[in-house]
Amino acid sequence: MSESYVEYLVQRKATPLNKAVLVCLYVWTGFFVLFGFLGNVTSLFLGIIFAGISYFTTLRLNVEYEYLFLGKDLSVDRIQARSKRKKMQEFDLVRMELLAPVSSHRLDSYKNSNRKYVTYDFSSRDAQANIYCLIYEGDNEVAKVYIDMTDELLDCFKTVSPRKVFTD
Repeated sequence: MSESYVEYLVQRKATPLNKAVLVCLYVWTGFFVLFGFLGNVTSLFLGIIFAGISYFTTLRLNVEYEYLFLGKDLSVDRIQARSKRKKMQEFDLVRMELLAPVSSHRLDSYKNSNRKYVTYDFSSRDAQANIYCLIYEGDNEVAKVYIDMTDELLDCFKTVSPRKVFTD
């Protein structure tokens, strides 16, 4: 049996808001630790708390997505801090309505419709990335799924549903 198999790992870029939050946490940590060493025990205690919050926030913001294409299924896993894996979604691509680049005119009818969509953003959020939008009709919902695309992954999508995949 000739099933397609592709794995692709995407590192999510940090947003400016995420970077600002981390900088604020580091500054407050330094501030409280400095005043704690000058003799204020409460400040040292707050510095230790802020150091813990900063550490766990940094781990939480280090996110990668792994796309696993096998046969007619696409599985998306979220990897946090390069150690903790969680299965986010699994899509049966027979139920795919459309796959097109985010800038494609073929998505206009979906943007202007009255249907309620659930949006899943599994992309890198990189401006130079090749981001595609997958319109998927699930059991209870219609979803817009944003993913980064490679040529190998795109070829696999074309083998499953060639009339539903667009590259314009």
